[in-house]
Amino acid sequence: MAISFFTSRVVLQALGVSDYGVYTLVGGIVVLINMLNSALTSSTTRFLTFNLGKGDLLLLKRTFSTAFIIHLTFAFIFLIIAETIGLWFINTHLNIDAGRMVAANWVYQSAIISTFLGITQVPYNALITSHERFGIFAYIDILNSILKLVIAIIVLHSTFDKLIFYSILYAIVAIAIMMIYRIYCIKNFDESKLLFIKDISLIRSMLSFSGWNLFGSLSLTISQQFFGVIFNWFFGTLINAALGVSNQVQSIMYSFIGNISAAFNPQIIKEYANKNFGRVEYLVNMGTKYAGILISTTSIPVICKMDYLMSIWLVEIPQGAVQICQIALINNVLNCFNPFIYAIINASGKVDKVNIFSSCFYLLRLPIVFITLKITHSYIIALIISLYVPISSLLLYICIAKKALPQFHISFLIKHSIGPIIMILFIGILLAYQLDLLFSNNLISFLVICLFSLVFVSSSSMLIVLNKSERNIIFKLIKNKMRLKR
Repeated sequence: MAISFFTSRVVLQALGVSDYGVYTLVGGIVVLINMLNSALTSSTTRFLTFNLGKGDLLLLKRTFSTAFIIHLTFAFIFLIIAETIGLWFINTHLNIDAGRMVAANWVYQSAIISTFLGITQVPYNALITSHERFGIFAYIDILNSILKLVIAIIVLHSTFDKLIFYSILYAIVAIAIMMIYRIYCIKNFDESKLLFIKDISLIRSMLSFSGWNLFGSLSLTISQQFFGVIFNWFFGTLINAALGVSNQVQSIMYSFIGNISAAFNPQIIKEYANKNFGRVEYLVNMGTKYAGILISTTSIPVICKMDYLMSIWLVEIPQGAVQICQIALINNVLNCFNPFIYAIINASGKVDKVNIFSSCFYLLRLPIVFITLKITHSYIIALIISLYVPISSLLLYICIAKKALPQFHISFLIKHSIGPIIMILFIGILLAYQLDLLFSNNLISFLVICLFSLVFVSSSSMLIVLNKSERNIIFKLIKNKMRLKR
């Protein structure tokens, strides 16, 4: 996370605000396709995890090979659309200076190449997740962050067109990381060796499941991409630079939640497959609590001191970046509960309704934002109104999860996890802002608010979020750590 924040600073310095806005707008397809890949990974992981639990290696091999064929097909469909409709849209409907259109096309083509290969990579990443080899994700992610920093520094000091050079190097790094994952899977998992089979029933089953997840993810991807396009129409590429910075902050902070849910999801799927529903509910509640506590602790000081942190982080702060980032972090908190509740739906295989309704929420945001900007010309109001999406999604997931698992106690989850965490967060933000008024030195104020956030969230969580047995587990862990140090 630390490397990623510094890398963003160097990239913005190297490209400049306008070119960074162009990269965010056009090359944003790389970021957005990660959402698509995440959904496809979730679908593939579900089938692989089920079959891994059965211990049938041949079935597991057939499942992996079928998944690869499906994703290869998706990749070619993406390529056709991107090189026709996408290419036409980039060159005719975006508010980009005529002198930067050649560079924008280089960015776009680099994004297409890495995205195409990224889609075919999904089954391999899903296989690592199913085997719960999370250590390899950590090592390669650190390597990925370091390589991105290196290319940012190279571009900063290069004499080439910086936007074109950066987009090419970024694509090369993305492809290299994919190959490392692929080689790891081939060397460590027998089922990753492709079989040339045609199992129609398995293809139909996986396509049905993956198709609904793909539908939901495509809707989210379209919504996110055109969200930036609409802002571009009203405010030009400078606002896209602010949105790009916001996406960086949001994705880096949300990576905490992604890591927690990645660890919980395979366990939830396995327990659901074994019909151990009590354990499923326990895991969902625990994941929700951990995610909420962690995101609240980290978000309070960042939200309250965003302007100060931006001044340290970036050489030139894009207009509106501070306010946009603060709203994005609120969006993060409202979204942090969803992955664990969705895991129940994902495990049940009944993902059609949730993706249909979610798609409506995502796509409805576009006309709402356009009308809001047309009337108010305020991106702040438009972004605040957009917060209806995570709130609506949370309510939708809860309702459908209850149908997928009738034993699931919704009132308990809301009363003991979601409700208290949201209350702790907003009270913490209000108190932190009051603390900020007491100090004239920004550094001292930030350090005090960090300490306050840690103490306030942890103590409040001990009292009203965690139950007695959970508190005892934590106290036991602390005592064990203290004994080890002695």
